[in-house]
Amino acid sequence: MKWAVLFLKKIILQFVILFDDLSKSIENAITNDVKGKKMKLCKILCTGTAVILAGALGGCSMKFGTKSEPNPDAVIAEPTNGGDDSMKIVYEDFKKEYDYALKGAGVEDDTDESIADSCKTQRNTIITYLINERIIMKKASEMGLSTLTEEEMNAVEEEYNSNIEEQIEAFGKDADYGTADSGTISDEERRERGNKEFDAYLADCGLTREDLLTWGVSSAITQKLRDEIGKNVDYSAAEEAFLGYEEQIKQVYNDDISQYQQSSFTSVWVPEGSRMIKHILLGFDEDTQDEITANRQKGDDEAADKLREEKAAELQDKVDEVQKKLDNGEDFQKIMLEYSNDSAASSVNPDGYLVIPNGTTYKKEFQEAAFVPKKIGDRTICVTDFGVHIMIYAADAKVSDEQKKSFTDYLYEQLKNTEFNKKMDEWNSEYDYKIDYKALRLDDPADSSSN
Repeated sequence: MKWAVLFLKKIILQFVILFDDLSKSIENAITNDVKGKKMKLCKILCTGTAVILAGALGGCSMKFGTKSEPNPDAVIAEPTNGGDDSMKIVYEDFKKEYDYALKGAGVEDDTDESIADSCKTQRNTIITYLINERIIMKKASEMGLSTLTEEEMNAVEEEYNSNIEEQIEAFGKDADYGTADSGTISDEERRERGNKEFDAYLADCGLTREDLLTWGVSSAITQKLRDEIGKNVDYSAAEEAFLGYEEQIKQVYNDDISQYQQSSFTSVWVPEGSRMIKHILLGFDEDTQDEITANRQKGDDEAADKLREEKAAELQDKVDEVQKKLDNGEDFQKIMLEYSNDSAASSVNPDGYLVIPNGTTYKKEFQEAAFVPKKIGDRTICVTDFGVHIMIYAADAKVSDEQKKSFTDYLYEQLKNTEFNKKMDEWNSEYDYKIDYKALRLDDPADSSSN
């Protein structure tokens, strides 16, 4: 199935509870890799997490139009308490969004039982963010935030134009030029074709480029409102949250070192005595490693250790050679690249590997040897099933002030998002939207018989 290129969807603000999810998911930009291109998403959703069909469905090809649809001007959602006509949502508004999602995922029949539930989730997501968008625009207007400054509008247009150019190029590149040699297609022809293909794609969804610009403006206004609500949060609350978070990480380390090591906690706190270790691995050949592993698996550790000792002895001349170069002050990075079988991984960790007291990440021999050197700069040697490691105590491991500040800033954004989420819940209750669930083929939560 041929996948079309996606242009703009939504940035989903995930309002996570502090300390429940320790990953940085404050503002998760959902992207779809379509034909090898990463496309930006620009509309903002203000509750929960959406199911993006392109990711959920993996690509399907069915016949579309098996269900009758409401008239385009049929009202499918409206506030029951206050509001005005501008807050009503008609089916055409919903259909644009839904068709866009379906087309991007290559779905032509959303009733196919293999994807029906995912499509239903997407429909629910769309009506939710359309309602939220109406509420946000209304509240932004009431608070004097619905008009963008010249600078803000310029920023929106700059991003919009950049995205448009990307799409023109992408569509032009992937267009079908028949038997023509791709090398004979001029840049002008590609651009002209890209414009036509892109507009045709949008038209299939009932969209225009103006709609896309409107999405960008909506996102900018939403951000302004979010920032305004966020002013109620004091930065000191984030600093206090950081301290609490730090204490929780310490507890995780004390209770379950493996869990601590498997998470990203080290960017926030590391136990006292942790070290940064650099090493040069003079590795055993693959056959030797396989034989050692086979002996371990058979439970014959004696044979494995004997073979390991023999092969390590054969590497002694090379060990001495490396040690001499290090003693003479030659550049460690240069020596590592020349000799180490672990040079690729070590290059990704230029400051060394973090080794914590009582850690379980590394081989026992490596873990224990890391704490043999008495002072920074000292070296030691250990042998593991991988080979001979020449290890250097490079530095004491610690979380820098910059890292702490960065994470505190992240927590501050989390707190502001939480404040905004609370306000959205309040506003949703205030307007109490009525939704035509039947028209949207959704289960009515008020109907206990819904399946």
